Amino acid sequence: MNGAPDAGVDVVLDQLALQHAELLVLSENSVAMKSIARRIRELGDFDMSLVGRLEADRRMVHRSWHGTQSPALHRLVVPEGIGLGGKSIELRRPLWVRDYRTSDSITHEFDDLVAQEGLRAMVAVPMIYGGNVLGAIYAGVRQEVSFGDQIVARLEEAAKAASVSMVSSQRAKIQTGVAVDAERRRMAADLHDSVSPVLFRIGAELRSLRSMEDLSRIRDRIDEVASQVASVSALLRNSLADLSEHPPDRQLAVSLQEDCEAFQERTGIPASYVALAEIPDLPPGRPEALSSVVREALVNIEKHAQASTVVVSVVVAGGQLVVATADDGRGRCGGDPAKPGHLGLALSAQRMERVGGGVSIIENEDGGTTVRAWVPCTDENRADD
Repeated sequence: MNGAPDAGVDVVLDQLALQHAELLVLSENSVAMKSIARRIRELGDFDMSLVGRLEADRRMVHRSWHGTQSPALHRLVVPEGIGLGGKSIELRRPLWVRDYRTSDSITHEFDDLVAQEGLRAMVAVPMIYGGNVLGAIYAGVRQEVSFGDQIVARLEEAAKAASVSMVSSQRAKIQTGVAVDAERRRMAADLHDSVSPVLFRIGAELRSLRSMEDLSRIRDRIDEVASQVASVSALLRNSLADLSEHPPDRQLAVSLQEDCEAFQERTGIPASYVALAEIPDLPPGRPEALSSVVREALVNIEKHAQASTVVVSVVVAGGQLVVATADDGRGRCGGDPAKPGHLGLALSAQRMERVGGGVSIIENEDGGTTVRAWVPCTDENRADD
């Protein structure tokens, strides 16, 4: 393979790759893997690339690709030890073949699929993190070639970056889930501590009525039970109100999560909310303004983007709360939100300006569009209405 960069450029590329992998924690795994697939193809003038993730029963599934001419290898299930990629993850080392269909070093269950893609030479490199195999990356060429040590070394670095990205994305999702579970446990404990003792007293009062013969005393006890029932009802109403009326520091997070769920239910497109920072208690108007930008961005994605994945993320940086809505669609919506064709976002941008914030729309280098909305975390920079 020709066109190799010099050593200095190679080092810079490697550093950028690892930094990029850390930034991809903002995205869901599928978005991150698509970015990795794109970068792999650019490393050595390859015709196509694939990223496979190890899933149930030690079977790898091709989840991302770039440069393919057919769907033959898309979502292909590859058992460990089978084909080039399966053997690579079994041996835990890079493998390459000059001509896939005639090689005597691999099994040939997938020859017809490889032929549909028109591939000859292929290389597979396992993704390993903490001693665990996560999957493999592939690169392919539609002619017979040999892969030199420098190319294989670059692909090994790309595999390291991909493994960091996968693990970081999974950890972010776990942390978000842990926070939700903790809040549920807190509310369950509150309900138990407030309601259970009253229910116990009601049960005891009802049991005591069985042994009473004095009607006046029975009436008095019934009045007491009725009062306790009313107390339980009030406690339950208050608890339900707490569930519906989220505290200020959780209003925005709940709103964004619900918007993602509604978008996914409406469109069938996977949409995730990832919190990379605790949302501070914002001044009035700012949570609503941020939510309006996200909703408008989701509407635009639904109408125009032809996306397969959407991620809404929250981060605090430089004294600002930033909410980003990213998709992996056509990526033709970048630019000023005030320009023609962005009417909804233009109105949202005006609302953001009134609360001291702003909006930007950019086309992602790896495809798709990101709409960012930000506001100061405090009141000191707030613009006049």
